[in-house]
Amino acid sequence: MLLKLSRRSFLLGSGAVVASRPATPLTPELAGIDFSFIQVSDTHVSKRRLYSKRRGYDVPASESVRRCRAVVKAINSCTLPYDVVIHTGDVAHTRETNEDFDLARELLTFERKTHYIPGNHDVGYSRTGDYLPAFEQRFGKADVAFEPVSGLRFSLFNSQPLDVRCGDADREKAFARLDRILTPARPTLLFCHVMGLPSFHVNRLWDGWPRGTMKRWTDRMKEGGVVALLAGHFHRDELRHVDGIPFHLCGPVINMWKRQTCFRHWSIRNGALDYRTVYLEL
Repeated sequence: MLLKLSRRSFLLGSGAVVASRPATPLTPELAGIDFSFIQVSDTHVSKRRLYSKRRGYDVPASESVRRCRAVVKAINSCTLPYDVVIHTGDVAHTRETNEDFDLARELLTFERKTHYIPGNHDVGYSRTGDYLPAFEQRFGKADVAFEPVSGLRFSLFNSQPLDVRCGDADREKAFARLDRILTPARPTLLFCHVMGLPSFHVNRLWDGWPRGTMKRWTDRMKEGGVVALLAGHFHRDELRHVDGIPFHLCGPVINMWKRQTCFRHWSIRNGALDYRTVYLEL
């Protein structure tokens, strides 16, 4: 028996989408919002060679500069609509001097309003307070919240002190800052660099934050109205759902482990959060 296939039935059978119902809104309050922004992460700007035998990367300093310039040019000339740029950390590669911070500030000349979040290479883990002032002087305050459009909150969080390498006092202060930027509860996108997840790297699963820290982390997000977390750090695209919250991880600008330079264009429309990854040919 031969089945007569129309073009529509063939496409549906092959898995292509030709018609669909609207996505389930992230939360009803976001159903009327139409807003777009760009996320860029892990530029690792450096005046020195980027090298780690243990981590398995070796990148000339000139390459971090070249790729940073290329992504700035691509974002500034991007024809997709967007209103703001969010950099989710590891802006510079070395924090022991201010040279890499100064070079990054010189190179990151985005034409739209840009907000920066510190990463582990920017401020470390156990001595975040020692390095944060130099970062904030050049890239703005960490741990801030604002409404890019009415009805939607962006909360930018320095998550480094939640790591196990930090002391209990620093961790408590970080949770207090998280409380501040998630109060009062309202629909929120939370941005950070390190997100606490286990990482599958060199064929091994590396531990993330302890279960108690992760539970407290996600509980506070849900209490504050966080509908999604956007981060960097892993240098790859990844999506994980943790206690019902989607954790979106963005690919890098720098080419450690032969990664291709990219950035993300995000949009909220009809209550759904979507993104495109834009890759650069370098």
